[in-house]
Amino acid sequence: MIHVHAPTEKKKDFNAALNGYRGLCAVLVFVFHVGSAGIILWPSGSPGADLLGALWHSLTYGVEMFFMISGFVILGSLLRHRSIAAFLQDRVSRIFSAWVPALCAVTAMCVLWQIPPLEDRSAGSAAALFLGNLFLLPPIVRFPMIHQVSWSLSYEWVFYITAAVGLLLYRRSQPRYALMAVWFTLGALFIMLFPRALFFLTGIIVFYYRDWFAQRMQWLKFPVLSLFVFLLAWAATGAFLAHLNDTIFDFILDGRIVALLLAFVASLHLFASVTLNASRQTQFLCGSVFQFLGNISYSFYLWHTLVMALFKRIVQAYVVPEVGSGVGLAVFAISSLLVALPVSWISWRLFEVRFAAAMRDWFRRRAELGGPVRAT
Repeated sequence: MIHVHAPTEKKKDFNAALNGYRGLCAVLVFVFHVGSAGIILWPSGSPGADLLGALWHSLTYGVEMFFMISGFVILGSLLRHRSIAAFLQDRVSRIFSAWVPALCAVTAMCVLWQIPPLEDRSAGSAAALFLGNLFLLPPIVRFPMIHQVSWSLSYEWVFYITAAVGLLLYRRSQPRYALMAVWFTLGALFIMLFPRALFFLTGIIVFYYRDWFAQRMQWLKFPVLSLFVFLLAWAATGAFLAHLNDTIFDFILDGRIVALLLAFVASLHLFASVTLNASRQTQFLCGSVFQFLGNISYSFYLWHTLVMALFKRIVQAYVVPEVGSGVGLAVFAISSLLVALPVSWISWRLFEVRFAAAMRDWFRRRAELGGPVRAT
């Protein structure tokens, strides 16, 4: 998902390669959604076609690559904030400033066009479903998602709260280690039940052992190779629907745990290489294109699916019947991108920057009026 820095000021620890990596994650997810829109069927039946199809399908795991970023930056954010309450307020400002308008737009489209899961629902049922999605309950709570990327934000919130509770327990609890053991067990159980959350650990490990990785830069020279290994190995686990069906317990029982471990090791290599800017292969991430994409990546992640839904209807109705599915796919991809980029930029400037800043100011004024907020 899904973190961006404010555009007007770069923090002292700003990592340009990591910001560009956000943009890369967003591009991978966009390309996956282009192919999965149903404009054209991917070829299959030969080893080469099957491999190409598997590689395309694996691009959906750009979301897991976002999780790596969260694991890395959230630990640093916890350490920077004066209190855990201030940390959580900052996360509310960051996530909900853009999430609320995006969810409202998708909900309106579903109601207007009678698209699942809101077709033929009563007003009360639709309102209840909207509120559940607003507070990022699915798929943790098993009811339908209105916005198809909301599941990843639910994982993010579980991670934020888990990290905050863990720090609070570590600093305050007595007996400390017994409660920390309970906290660790519950966190591990969540990952076992929702395997795609595993890659928060990638970011945590790279952050905690970044000096160790920095001393072994010579091992981090080929991140492109580890990217492909990660994508294909994780795809081999069938993790795409893991939050709906499979758990890591299933992976252990049927042997997919081997692919999981390979994907996890590859993710450590890839992410350590990016965060340390250890290879020339990732220098493009520091360029202006990927810096721009990194800045707007969260808004792009939220809005591009809505834009694609609009253009899919147009292309399937007017373009494909006239010129065929191949040209239709190209028109669909280009038109979706050309509209999604400015929409995402506007969302970034208006919601992520200005509205989020207003929310932080409100939290700050409220804390000042109520006395110092300290939860540490």
